[in-house]
Amino acid sequence: MMRCWVSGMVALAMVSGATVAAADDAGGVIKARHEHFKQVGTAMKGLMDELKSSSPAIVQVRLYAKRLDDLAPQVPSWFPAGSGPESGQKTHAKAAVWEKPEEFKKDAEAFALEAHKLDQVAANGDLNAISAQAQAVGKACKTCHQTFREKED
Repeated sequence: MMRCWVSGMVALAMVSGATVAAADDAGGVIKARHEHFKQVGTAMKGLMDELKSSSPAIVQVRLYAKRLDDLAPQVPSWFPAGSGPESGQKTHAKAAVWEKPEEFKKDAEAFALEAHKLDQVAANGDLNAISAQAQAVGKACKTCHQTFREKED
């Protein structure tokens, strides 16, 4: 009888430990996701600030566009199972990311496509075309945020 009780307690401790480890893993994933999106935001802000300046530096514009093009296709990988609100960790990601995976994938792919187009347009150096495409990238961001991101406090 004592052995069953001890075995039960060991099993409970293992499950509890796994739950804590999963929560810690989710916390790390969420933190990394937040940092990735900060990089996206920094690149987008830098791009927009540069485009609004009286004499935009095309080299900087191209660097920001390239950074967005590099990051955008990675977005879906930043949302593994278990890293949403169900993790108990603070996240701005709505459960809809995991409840509507095809829609999320479609929106993420649209963002990546627009970011890639921006990189291509930036390579040509036409500031009017770059500005128009930067707006398209912003619109793709907004579309995804409306469905899949909680509003910040």
